[in-house]
Amino acid sequence: MHTSNETAIAAGSALPLPSPLPPWAKELLKRPLVEIRRGFSTGYDAPSEDASTIVLTAPSGKYVDIRFSTLPRSQAQAALAVKAQGKIWGYATAGLSTATIIPGKGGCPPYDCTVHATWEHPIDSSGSFDTDGADLLLLANGARMEVGSMVIRGKMQMFKEYWVTPTSGATERPCLVAELLEGGADGAKGMAIRIGDYCQGILQHGDEFWFERWEVQEGKDHKWIKDERSNTPASEMGILPCWWMTEKARTLGETLLTDGRKWCVTEVVVDDTSKL
Repeated sequence: MHTSNETAIAAGSALPLPSPLPPWAKELLKRPLVEIRRGFSTGYDAPSEDASTIVLTAPSGKYVDIRFSTLPRSQAQAALAVKAQGKIWGYATAGLSTATIIPGKGGCPPYDCTVHATWEHPIDSSGSFDTDGADLLLLANGARMEVGSMVIRGKMQMFKEYWVTPTSGATERPCLVAELLEGGADGAKGMAIRIGDYCQGILQHGDEFWFERWEVQEGKDHKWIKDERSNTPASEMGILPCWWMTEKARTLGETLLTDGRKWCVTEVVVDDTSKL
């Protein structure tokens, strides 16, 4: 779901991969990548979906994953979970991902082609700052299936997640990553990623957790709209730099000072992924 396989201007380097890559690997490792989850299941149960989940992954492997719960809730719960600082009705994380093609899989049949991925999440709304992993498979319809295991309700279980790429809107260019510089005494951590018509950002420090999602509104005006489930202030120039990243083209090393914190553009894609 998140890895690096192309040259980009970035803080950090891309992972070395075998060349030439088989077609299935090109699809699983393609970056930049916008992914929308379309189902989750445990064991061999049929998939269902209870969250609005979008993951943005840059070529370096840096990612921002925001999952707004779509489960019913009372007005009181909504006010607490979405509008109060440090709360999220759902789950969100950001960090760095890597992936490897399992040895011997270069010439595998399509149904047995897998990539193993891991995700570090030093920014995490649950406070579990660990690393997890799963295997990725390319389905016949072009979707991706993620298969792994984790503790669910006190029991280790297999899980499956189904991911698709949006069919409308810009989903590759431009690709920008902005990161918080100098966390300060409170140890703040922050990351925001824009890929095409999508932008998501997270800032975590102490007991506070700020997050937001922006998307381009469909239609002729090409207007950016902030998801109302975001918990950052309503004003444009707020805590996170998403509004700034969507305003116009930004360059590597460009900085923004907002809410007393300094953000820096640490990655900008400049090459053509269509030639992979």
